[in-house]
Amino acid sequence: MRKVLLVSALCAACVTSAQNTFELHGTHAAPDGTKIYLINLDSRDTLGVTAVKAGQFSFTVSQPQNVYTYVGYDRTRIHFIMEPGVLNADLDQRTASGTPMVDDYNAFHRRFYGYDRLRNDERKALTARKDSLDPVDFNRQWDDINDKYRQLQGQLTDSIVSRNRDNLVGALALDDMALRDTVLFMQLFRSMSPAMQSFQLLSNDAKNIAERSRTAPGKMFTDYLIPGGNIDGTDVRLSDYVGRGKYILLDHWASWCGPCKAEMPHIKRVWEDFAGDRLDVVSIALNDKRDKTLQALQTLDMPWHQIVDAQNIPGSLYNISAIPHIILFAPDGTILRRDLRGEQIYTTIKLLLDKN
Repeated sequence: MRKVLLVSALCAACVTSAQNTFELHGTHAAPDGTKIYLINLDSRDTLGVTAVKAGQFSFTVSQPQNVYTYVGYDRTRIHFIMEPGVLNADLDQRTASGTPMVDDYNAFHRRFYGYDRLRNDERKALTARKDSLDPVDFNRQWDDINDKYRQLQGQLTDSIVSRNRDNLVGALALDDMALRDTVLFMQLFRSMSPAMQSFQLLSNDAKNIAERSRTAPGKMFTDYLIPGGNIDGTDVRLSDYVGRGKYILLDHWASWCGPCKAEMPHIKRVWEDFAGDRLDVVSIALNDKRDKTLQALQTLDMPWHQIVDAQNIPGSLYNISAIPHIILFAPDGTILRRDLRGEQIYTTIKLLLDKN
């Protein structure tokens, strides 16, 4: 779920400007000769290739347009918008600064994700008191915490978008809000300039929100096949578990995902206390190499059902853009909840089973 986005003063990749010079001076603790790429994220064109020398690298680019770009290689990269000026980048820390809109967006980014940290601190404090609260009260207070910080993030996003409706400061800030509040996102999206509405990140967000409505709570599940998805290499369908008379807690994870592993104790507690005739638990590995998933399963304590090598089949059908992502299905296959996290996974299941 981590993202570092750095911004330009002007519009997205389609806004024409005079020929301007962009300079990037970077540091990276890598062996001499390590290749560093400068890539246009809209067209996927390579704008430049250089190599690390004595822990440093640099680019100088003349570009008729301002372009949404990344610098780096593989998973070691920083995303930003090229704008006239000199940008200083630390590839090890995934930070950059020095041009006006990069610095403007960075200030927004620190406040926006600072609210995430405060929310998580309050969740932890609430979880520490869980034994003194009944599940109904716990869930109410958990939802209140989520609502408070969603509103604060929404107010912050609304403020910056209102000042930047025709440039990427507003566009990238709005992209951060897409997973937090889809109603507010669409309201602000419609207020953006046509150029920004066609910017790839935002147009994809709007499309994904529309698609996700088809797998929202209250909708019937959509089946899919994972070739070789069982541990023994046989094929598996979602319908092998969902819609067969049990509640199903479906956990989407990957071996490389730290937050996914942090959820495992909560999922294990559900499995230990409730799995049986009425409920079952399934974990499915997304965008992960089969051997890495199987290796992780040998060290992690996950004794429930496992589906491996799903790649992005579930992510595409259910519009899962970040993991961990948990979906709770009713016995008939209806989607009951999405995005459960932490202790609320357990309390939601307990309330559901006690009620029914």
